[in-house]
Amino acid sequence: MLRSLRIFRRVLIETVLGLKASGWSNWLVVSILCVALTIFGGVLQLTMTMKNLVNAWGSQIEISAFLNDGVDPKKVAQEISQFAEVKQVEIVTKEVAWQEMQHNFKLGVLNNPLPNTLHIKLSNPEQVESLAPKLRLLPTIENIRYPLKVAKKINDIRHFLEIAGFFVTAVLSAATLTVIGNTIHLVIKARLREIEILSLMGVGHFYIKCPFVFQGAAYGAAAALMATVILLGMHFYIDPYVKDQLLSLAPFMPQELEYSILPTALLMTALGVVVGAGGSLWTSGRYIKI
Repeated sequence: MLRSLRIFRRVLIETVLGLKASGWSNWLVVSILCVALTIFGGVLQLTMTMKNLVNAWGSQIEISAFLNDGVDPKKVAQEISQFAEVKQVEIVTKEVAWQEMQHNFKLGVLNNPLPNTLHIKLSNPEQVESLAPKLRLLPTIENIRYPLKVAKKINDIRHFLEIAGFFVTAVLSAATLTVIGNTIHLVIKARLREIEILSLMGVGHFYIKCPFVFQGAAYGAAAALMATVILLGMHFYIDPYVKDQLLSLAPFMPQELEYSILPTALLMTALGVVVGAGGSLWTSGRYIKI
């Protein structure tokens, strides 16, 4: 046990020595990886927030069914409530709707032109397209209306951001792997004589290669920390403005739509450590022949 702790302590010391030997290359690696992780985290935050927006919008989606004259709205509401997709049916009589319109728009003395209306809420917003044709077939319904196109458009934007963010993150991660590989290669060349001596003394692979892997993991952890700080700054300074704009467009939206920063930070840390350690492991395996 004590021997293992001594070996691990020595590996950590060798890792620190490797970081010191890399000099300004450390900042280059961390900076590039930080940019990649910031884009990844920003896209993740944005896409998950937009997913919450779509879900919130979907929960508010309802079908408005306008009834023909002379039809009993209660009977139609009871008939529609039997459909499996329907969660709730609210009746708005033409008298109530006319009173609200007169109150809001100060209309003069006119005959009531409004129809009786049913507001139909669904068990699942995605069932709108399956329910709408059924309602159109009912002879008691004159017309229906539902705001599905907006939610679809938001979902399309979210999918585009996911694909674009994945592509940019992949490209920057590949560039980071290249820089990490070159940096570790330089460290290996600088310490090649020491590595050869350790190999001749029978020192194991773990002791020789592990400091380089830890060095790469340290790059990833540092980059993830910097990316988290950047995203937190964006969260405090940009999110309130975006939230105000969304609420001005859709006042019924819930206040909390953004995705928590903690899962994003954990994912960025995991990705950074994997990319850093993986690049170092590949480079050390390629250039250190034991």
